[in-house]
Amino acid sequence: MKQNYFELFQLPIGFAINEADLALRHRAIIDKVHPDRFAAKSPMEQRLALQWSTFANEAFDTLRDPIARAKYLLQLYAPELTGESVRVTLPQNFLMQQMEWREALEDGNLDAVRDEVYAAQVTALADLSTACAAQDWNAAQIHIAQSQFIDNFLKQLPYTDQ
Repeated sequence: MKQNYFELFQLPIGFAINEADLALRHRAIIDKVHPDRFAAKSPMEQRLALQWSTFANEAFDTLRDPIARAKYLLQLYAPELTGESVRVTLPQNFLMQQMEWREALEDGNLDAVRDEVYAAQVTALADLSTACAAQDWNAAQIHIAQSQFIDNFLKQLPYTDQ
């Protein structure tokens, strides 16, 4: 399977995606290659259906998530900026912001921190979209790291019923 995820769904390669359209295209592919449709076929056909179904699901999961989609674009266009050995240097102001959020949490300002981090998430994803559209892969790499941090930070915040 040499196709990339965008080709599989017959979508232009880029960060901007219509998620409803992506879901429809995914459903159409899964309807054709779902392993249950191949239960009475040969073992080879069953294996191929499973591979195609798995590939389509992986592609869908990647493209519907903005951070995963940006990471995939980075792999396609700037693979040298990906991998375990690559280190990203985040801007000093972002690192300071993280410290301020943690201090505010320690002071009990959960709601204010949550609101601020959600706003930062919106900004980070907008910046990521801009960097990908401009094919500025160095900037995209930084915005991916920032977006991942923000997502992880939000997941760690205690839930309160407002």
